[in-house]
Amino acid sequence: MEQTEKKQVHYKKIENISAYVKKLAKEGANLIIAKKWTRIMARKGTPGEKVISWSVAADGDLIMEKEAEVGQDAETGENDWIATKIGKDGSVLVDEHGNKNEWIITDTVFWQKYRQDQEHPGYYVPVGVSQTFLRLPEAITLRQWGEECMRVDAGGYINVTDKNNIYVISQRDFEDTYEIR
Repeated sequence: MEQTEKKQVHYKKIENISAYVKKLAKEGANLIIAKKWTRIMARKGTPGEKVISWSVAADGDLIMEKEAEVGQDAETGENDWIATKIGKDGSVLVDEHGNKNEWIITDTVFWQKYRQDQEHPGYYVPVGVSQTFLRLPEAITLRQWGEECMRVDAGGYINVTDKNNIYVISQRDFEDTYEIR
């Protein structure tokens, strides 16, 4: 029986995401236009409640993208939301390791990105604007939104729609969330 050796993934540490995006653009990275389609379930979190966001590497290995804690939104004073991604059939998306696709989002950002699904209480639909992305040519780790380091494998995406809110998303999450135009 042939054994295959697992390749150790090296994550390049990115200190300045804006400078990294400029470098990719200068090197000829293609812009990708996509629109968010996926609904989510969401609820207000309790301050101190923790959520771990998981992803799966191209080789199937589990990646802890980040661990975050519910706080209060500095602008609204409201608790952060805990969002759970759901599929087109309304079921909670779960990866092959049994992890739900969950994350924490501030109240201000939540209402900028989502509105209540009038037909399904507790479900929210994206505010439908097209967004611009660059594809990651390498695995990276960075601090985003002031949180602990987030890791994303090569093939993930950088959302560059708003130069003041540049962020990364794994390939799996992109494919579960966006439709390329």
